[in-house]
Amino acid sequence: MSLQSVIISELVSDFTDPVLELIEHTYMDSFPEAERRPFVALCELLRYEPKFHVLALYREKKYVGFITYWLFNGFVYVEHFAVDGCARNGGVGATAMQQFLNSQKLPVVLEVETPMDEISRRRIAFYERLGFVLDTHTYLQPPYRPGGNWVDLRLMTWGELDLSHAFESVKHTLYTHVYGVQ
Repeated sequence: MSLQSVIISELVSDFTDPVLELIEHTYMDSFPEAERRPFVALCELLRYEPKFHVLALYREKKYVGFITYWLFNGFVYVEHFAVDGCARNGGVGATAMQQFLNSQKLPVVLEVETPMDEISRRRIAFYERLGFVLDTHTYLQPPYRPGGNWVDLRLMTWGELDLSHAFESVKHTLYTHVYGVQ
């Protein structure tokens, strides 16, 4: 068994857990401001929102990344997934996400950038190799901050969730619970 195949996921249940400092660094480094909430707001969700969860990822007892996700009726929404810069390009991301998917009983939904450049196409291909399907509906991510811009993204699904029928319902759930938009 190779080293990158052994990824341990630990649920962060205490909003004062020191691993959150490492997660914050990876979070800020991995996502542009328009695609992330202020980190203090993430910690508040962890503290007060029972649908919201944070997984810290470890390889050989060393922090290597995180997954934040929401448990909804009918699907799991992965809000953010990132591998720390020191652990990238070694198969850690694929292994961690595959293990996460294998632990889910519900379909999984996530957002990706529209396939407009090489980086976004590679990210989509990464998820497709894991079994995700790119949806073709126009999807705008609401802003995380007041006065922020809506971001043109696409949804991807894994498992038995057909967005040709469920897109509006999934979008409504995300807009209402994740972004606070009515």
